Amino acid sequence: MSGYTNIAVVGAGTLGNYIIQQLLKDKATGSLKEVVVLTRQGSNTKVQGDAKVIKVDYSSDESIKQALTGVHVVISTISGVALDVQGKIAAAAKEAGVKLFVPSEFGGNTEGETEGMFGTKANIQGELKAVGIPYAVFYTGPFADYIWAPFLNLDVASGKVTVAGDGNKPITFTSRPDIARYVSYVLTHLPAEQLKNRAFTIAGDNKSFNEIFKAYEEKTGKKVEVTHIPVSEVDSKIAANPEDLPSVLHKFWATAGPFQQTDNHLYPDWNPSPVINYVPVA
Repeated sequence: MSGYTNIAVVGAGTLGNYIIQQLLKDKATGSLKEVVVLTRQGSNTKVQGDAKVIKVDYSSDESIKQALTGVHVVISTISGVALDVQGKIAAAAKEAGVKLFVPSEFGGNTEGETEGMFGTKANIQGELKAVGIPYAVFYTGPFADYIWAPFLNLDVASGKVTVAGDGNKPITFTSRPDIARYVSYVLTHLPAEQLKNRAFTIAGDNKSFNEIFKAYEEKTGKKVEVTHIPVSEVDSKIAANPEDLPSVLHKFWATAGPFQQTDNHLYPDWNPSPVINYVPVA
């Protein structure tokens, strides 16, 4: 057991709420003593369950430090537009006595990346080293239960989707509920020394887009019209607008490939769900 019994989550949005709810379940079983949720001042965020919600002024080191006093682990689920604030949070966390910091990765492996959102995530690991606070990183691939949406041109239920490349390269997917279960388990069950300054790579499922679309058609009897965009065309879009998140993600998915080795075995009873279970049906 890690001995970490007080965990704080920064942000309660796309992924954060799933992690919070899983931590609260584990608190109910005695694995944790306290779950703290940090939200920005002025936020209307509401958290269901027995969590301690603290509104924080992220421009104030003292405000962050006070909120994290007594906390053992900080899990950041900050969105891509606010990733840079993590260095400030980590510095205040170290002063508050936090033992471990989990930065907002939860996607593809960003090691060696230098540009855009992936480069920012990679740089944050360097900031954590400079601050001197131990950290644990979780690489999960795209969220199996979240990406099937119009804003990513993957609204499968509409019958029309767009992907970069030929759609044949396998991709690692993991759902947010499965991520939450894994993160909570290893943070509370592994020895503390096995959590420090390491990356955990997990995979809920490995499937190509074409395999998923075929499985969807077999499951529903509905056809999916797939438009394939050359990666070179996606590169041009990114060059014109580096903040074009759909293009950035599709480029990554078309070129990165699945995780070759994973740490799934560290949670023997994890049993994540296959990606096809999360593709919405009209």
